[in-house]
Amino acid sequence: MLKHNLLANSVRLALISGVAVAAFTAPVAVAAEDGAKVERIEVTGSRIKRTDLEGASPVTTITTEDMKVEGNFTVADALRNSNLNSFGSFSERSGSSAQSQATINLRGAGSNRTLVLIDGKRFPGSPTLGGSSANLNAIPMAAVERIEILTDGASSTYGSDAIAGVVNIIMKKNYQGIEFNVGAGAREQDEGMTSKEFSVVAGYQMDKGNLTFAFDHQDREGIRDADRSYTAPSLNDLNGDGEIQFEEAIGWSQYGATVSNPDRSMTQASPLCDDLEAKYGSDKFRTIKADNVSGPGHTYCAFAPANVSYNKASVDRNTVYVDSNYEVAEDVEWFGRVMFTQNSSFGRYAPPAAAWNNMSADNPHNPYGVDGAIGSFRWVDIGNRDGNVNDYNQDYLTGLRGSISAWNDATWEVYYHHNIADNKSIGEYYLSYSGLAYNEANGIDLGSEAGVNNMKATTLTQDRATFKQWNAGIGFDAFSLPAGAIAHYFGMEYFDQNFTSVYDAQSEAGLVGGSAGNSAGGDRQVWAAFYEAALPITETIEVNLAARYDDYSDFGDNVAPKASVRWQALDNVVVRASYSEAFRAPGLDELNAATTFSAERGTDYAYCRSNGISDTQCLEAQYDTFISANSGLGPETSEYINLGVAWDVVDNFGIKVDYFDLNIDNVISQRSITNVMEGIASGSLAPDDTFYVLRAPGTGGALGKAYEVGTGYSNGDKLQIQGIDVALNGNLETEFGDFSVNWTNSFILKYDEEVEGGAGSVDTAGWNGQPDYRSVFTTVYKIGDNAFSWNMNYTSSTNEDKEEGKLDSWLIHNISYSYDIGSYGKVLLGVNNLTNEDPVLSSSGSYDNPELYNNYGREYRASYTLKF
Repeated sequence: MLKHNLLANSVRLALISGVAVAAFTAPVAVAAEDGAKVERIEVTGSRIKRTDLEGASPVTTITTEDMKVEGNFTVADALRNSNLNSFGSFSERSGSSAQSQATINLRGAGSNRTLVLIDGKRFPGSPTLGGSSANLNAIPMAAVERIEILTDGASSTYGSDAIAGVVNIIMKKNYQGIEFNVGAGAREQDEGMTSKEFSVVAGYQMDKGNLTFAFDHQDREGIRDADRSYTAPSLNDLNGDGEIQFEEAIGWSQYGATVSNPDRSMTQASPLCDDLEAKYGSDKFRTIKADNVSGPGHTYCAFAPANVSYNKASVDRNTVYVDSNYEVAEDVEWFGRVMFTQNSSFGRYAPPAAAWNNMSADNPHNPYGVDGAIGSFRWVDIGNRDGNVNDYNQDYLTGLRGSISAWNDATWEVYYHHNIADNKSIGEYYLSYSGLAYNEANGIDLGSEAGVNNMKATTLTQDRATFKQWNAGIGFDAFSLPAGAIAHYFGMEYFDQNFTSVYDAQSEAGLVGGSAGNSAGGDRQVWAAFYEAALPITETIEVNLAARYDDYSDFGDNVAPKASVRWQALDNVVVRASYSEAFRAPGLDELNAATTFSAERGTDYAYCRSNGISDTQCLEAQYDTFISANSGLGPETSEYINLGVAWDVVDNFGIKVDYFDLNIDNVISQRSITNVMEGIASGSLAPDDTFYVLRAPGTGGALGKAYEVGTGYSNGDKLQIQGIDVALNGNLETEFGDFSVNWTNSFILKYDEEVEGGAGSVDTAGWNGQPDYRSVFTTVYKIGDNAFSWNMNYTSSTNEDKEEGKLDSWLIHNISYSYDIGSYGKVLLGVNNLTNEDPVLSSSGSYDNPELYNNYGREYRASYTLKF
């Protein structure tokens, strides 16, 4: 009943608003030349409809056909593989509560600075991602018509979060007929079918409207660490000195049976480590020297979690999508969209890694013989931690649009958008500290069946977000310049955003080991007004002006302006330039999230320097980390400059070159623990309840080793990104077939960011995980009913450690062949990663950048499509 009333009220609102717009708009007569009408379309980045496809702002288009020939399985794959996703983006990572999620990160500026739209309407952020980044895995591949990527600032049009650009996913509409698709894939390094897909798209055309329906099913199996040589655990004598140190152990964790003395100045393997190795195997437990990581004479009783953990989580998604429109009156059309997405994901971590605090002096694992020792333990008898995540996304949109013939066919639109995201994460086989205390108090053997059962815990995280948006706008021509009429668009919107993340009570109380997180929540209401104008200064020059005013309930208001110019320099040359100012409101999680625990990796340069160890010999390690929100955050502001040219060199061949400069001030970011340790030691960061470092006692006046770090969000100095995009595309028709080429390139010339304690900014383009060049090349040859495609995806080499060392470049080849059997359908056969390239590894052989390099290996795929 509630949903029925909601829909009824929304339609009623749309009708009333539409009538009001029509009634209160004054007619302005503008004559059409010779009475002819030229079709105008809306291009991402502007709400003004126009005839020129190559506008004042750069837009890259990825079609459904492009996605298929490039070997992409999901919408997330297509965007992750784009050259504009400069430094990679989050994908389905096992063991995380966000393991079902995938994002897009334009320019390497951060996924929370890239706005995702569906059909030009804001797609809300996922509650699992704090409400600030959209989950691409909620979007069905089968229902997508094309993807448009705008690569300059768009806050003046769409509001906050569009600092680095906009991804507009255009869905199928006005579809006629019915289409079935079934497909499967098999990764060579895994067993059996590893991916499956099935979809139905159907459309029914009526006299006054259309109904388009799509059902999309996709599932892809996860990948175990042990199934890849570079993520399987290994012990390597990298320096050839005849012994293995902990930094040479890949896939091993100090959380096995490692014990520190009460002041944490000494760390030793448990005296029972050899017994654990004998019981569970030397591939599970092993005593390893930790002289270089922890200090001379230190040892770890390490555990190899990579034997059982998953690296990539599985995804199993079902989506129902319905789009409809109907002419309810002359020049008035109702439109609506409904989308339901259910996504399940499975991931696995090793048995819970959790501290054993206040170990008694007579505990057989305690090598010190004093009370209060602290153990870093792997509670292996409890079993492997399994993560089961279920996401359910509901998206409803209804509205009216039309034209006013008395006002030179001015167009108007009003709509209501409602989105509900319910995400649940269930974690099995965690450590109950209450159960451990009960066992110790009652003398119950921790390894007995009763003792193990007492210590088992199940975690539950419930993330929910709601988004309600009302939007109305009108586009019209009014006033004239010598070259033509000025096009205007004026609109207003209001949206209400709410998110909560609720953890189970035991986890919140800190009584669950191997789990991290606390409940959080927040809400905001935003009222906005926006305006655009396109001014035809001359027959060849058009100036575009835009501005948007936003009033936020939780931190204030802002005006975001933009100006751009398009010059038709020659019949086949367009020169363009744009300048925009933008802002990003702090994410609700950044403002409101409760303090959470994590085991972050960082490098304690202050300790190393104090103890005579050079920066190049200072090793990264894992530290207990507590992450806090900051209710006092201010918004980011930015300036974006784009200069470009589009040249149709000859018929059917063109080139586009765009230079961009994005400068973000008051950058909101979570300080890395390396940054915190360095900043506090140098005095550039004052310690407080959020930012702090706890250290063991030092000797001889030197600093002791850090064992706990507090960090959180803050407004930093700046982030500046400069680069050049180059795109070439063309096609050639011959007697022996048709050829097409599409080659897109993105060069990062400068990535200036604040590093290491706020001591200044450094250009980090080309550093580890931040390649300064990405390229995608696709060519297709068609002859008769046959089509052959070849796609190359290239990522340039990077420095391994700041400006030291070189990591390999990465080149992936994807090939496909399709045969159109006419009325019997179409068959596609393909091979992704033809040469079976492994991801780029560190010099020690570790796989550190899954966001940038995938670990699928060679994959064979086949699909069959039948359309009536």
